[in-house]
Amino acid sequence: MNKKILLPIVSGLLVVSLAGGIAGCASGTTDETDNTDSPGVIWSQQNTGIWVNGSGEVTVGPDVAILTLGVESMGVSIDAAQTQAAQAMNAIINSLKANGVLDKDIKTSSYYIYPVTEWTDNRSTIVGYRVSNQAEVKIRQIAQTGSILDAAVRAGGDDSRVNGLYFSIDDPAAAYEQARALAIQDAKAKAEQMASVAGVSLGKLIYISETSNYIPRWDYAKDAGMASSVPEVTPISSGETTVTVSVQAVYSIK
Repeated sequence: MNKKILLPIVSGLLVVSLAGGIAGCASGTTDETDNTDSPGVIWSQQNTGIWVNGSGEVTVGPDVAILTLGVESMGVSIDAAQTQAAQAMNAIINSLKANGVLDKDIKTSSYYIYPVTEWTDNRSTIVGYRVSNQAEVKIRQIAQTGSILDAAVRAGGDDSRVNGLYFSIDDPAAAYEQARALAIQDAKAKAEQMASVAGVSLGKLIYISETSNYIPRWDYAKDAGMASSVPEVTPISSGETTVTVSVQAVYSIK
């Protein structure tokens, strides 16, 4: 007689197979006789073993600030608006470079030209044009983020726009490796505890997969609020961020 005992365990899936497997006929009935060679019998090892999820976290300090800033200029004609925007944007870029930002760390993220209209005499009339030029800037001198930001905004004048600032890790590979190792250790510890409670012996690892990895964006504008324009240096703190890796593992049962 072949039987299969299913033991549900919290935070994972444990299936103990005794004296073979259980045959599920295509009709949905269960036959306790030996039907391993019977036609129409479906055999599955999909839920055999101990299945667990593991997670690992590593807290690190960000080493780069990602700043989105640029200009928005208006003129009576497209040429006038473009000329004004170009002058203001060049001033911002020159300021960034003068404060140590590398050419490779400045890239245009968006550029728009659109008409400005007014509704008069029951119709829409174009009264000018607006040009928006935005760039994403990576600041590696993270402690100088406030002063670099202030200098760039002053250079661009009233056309300056700051659309976001967040902190990240420039090369997260080492942090991912640490978090991944912790996730695998966590999965193994769960499997060992489940096997012990169920009264079985943990077998070898037969499957493992990384299901997710994540570095959250530490958004300064959202979490701390942008300071108003004052003569002092804008206070900006990078704080810490957490690198997270999750894995799924399957162990056999001895």
